[in-house]
Amino acid sequence: MSFEYIFILIGLMQIFGFFIQGCTGFGCTVIAAAVVTGLLGTAEGVPYGTIITLPFLFYLGIKTIKEVSWKDLIKIVILCAPGILLGNYLFYKISPTTAKICIGAMITAIALMNIYKYIVVPLILKRVAVEDQPDTVIKKSFRNGCLLLGGVVHGAFNIGGPLITVYTIDAVREKEKFRNTMNWVWIVLNTFNAINQYRNGALTPRLWSALAVGVPMAAIGFFLGMAFLKKINREQFLRIVYCVLLFIGGDMLIRNILAVI
Repeated sequence: MSFEYIFILIGLMQIFGFFIQGCTGFGCTVIAAAVVTGLLGTAEGVPYGTIITLPFLFYLGIKTIKEVSWKDLIKIVILCAPGILLGNYLFYKISPTTAKICIGAMITAIALMNIYKYIVVPLILKRVAVEDQPDTVIKKSFRNGCLLLGGVVHGAFNIGGPLITVYTIDAVREKEKFRNTMNWVWIVLNTFNAINQYRNGALTPRLWSALAVGVPMAAIGFFLGMAFLKKINREQFLRIVYCVLLFIGGDMLIRNILAVI
């Protein structure tokens, strides 16, 4: 095994990313993606983001196996599966920059609408947000479309979490069950991605060296995030989720627009 100082920088980013992961059930890969792929390169950075999640996903998955919305999990996997296969193919065919601009714009718009609903309305305007609005065919179609597109994005770039979250946050209302269900989504999807990456020769000795440094640092953030979740209510949890989505979507949108200017 070899050691490079950049492995420490990458590991430090995992502390923050996995704190969010331990709390919300998503976000660690996307939050750290710019640093990881920037320092390791895309060929090793993408599989790094897949492999580093697996020990924590399986730990939490086994621990909370009785607290998962299995009906929603099955629907998510079924709708994402075709997209994963398509995304694995498109990884070599489409421009990551163009795809990330479109995805970033969509995630940013969704996050801003819900930040208005859960932060601006109750905390700034001092009005009660309307929770139980009728679930229309358009809303259901939009959520299912996010699942399909999330599978494609995850298969191609390992960053489908924000889009899949758009469906799950409405389908699974209890905060810990939401996190546990999202966790099992990543167990299924990331295990599939890891097998595919192994078959394509992406798991290099340098990658394993980077993981040896990053995994212990990721563990610090992950267990702190799990502890933090127990101290907040659903409203606070939703505010955190949508602020994370805004950060992820805005960062993805701005960075990739600047890349093509």
